[in-house]
Amino acid sequence: MPHHVPSGRAIEHGDLVTMDFGALQGGYHADMTRTIAVGAAGAWEREIYELVAAAQAAGLAAARPDAVTKEVDAAARGVIEAAGRGDEFPHGLGHGVGLEIHEAPLMGYDKTGKLTDRVPITVEPGVYVAGRGGVRIEDTLVVRADGPELLTKTTKDLLVS
Repeated sequence: MPHHVPSGRAIEHGDLVTMDFGALQGGYHADMTRTIAVGAAGAWEREIYELVAAAQAAGLAAARPDAVTKEVDAAARGVIEAAGRGDEFPHGLGHGVGLEIHEAPLMGYDKTGKLTDRVPITVEPGVYVAGRGGVRIEDTLVVRADGPELLTKTTKDLLVS
């Protein structure tokens, strides 16, 4: 599920752990999500992770000035749908971030609007497999004519040593 509620269950070897971070500096927000595998990743975890990473790359590439927000969403969502996992990506691709943590522009299959040069946004596709776990990779970036300027620069490795 995209927004899990913690339980008393201990994290175990092989689990996927999704960590959603926020930051506030000088009145401005940032947002970042990373997913890691604890100790080892099985084949299905690696497959889902690589799929989400490919979807995020497609969304990042589509995030240009004057891009229609639902088309940016479609670029990433199409990668996941082509793999037969469209139903496991239940949320929008991203949102604006600035004075509020979630603000316009909103990027989803049913959203309207366009991106503008220098607007800060997130790109955060995810796949969530019922009863097993999920992966979301989120970055905050600034839309630029020559490609996205990533503001979140931590590792995106599935396995962290």
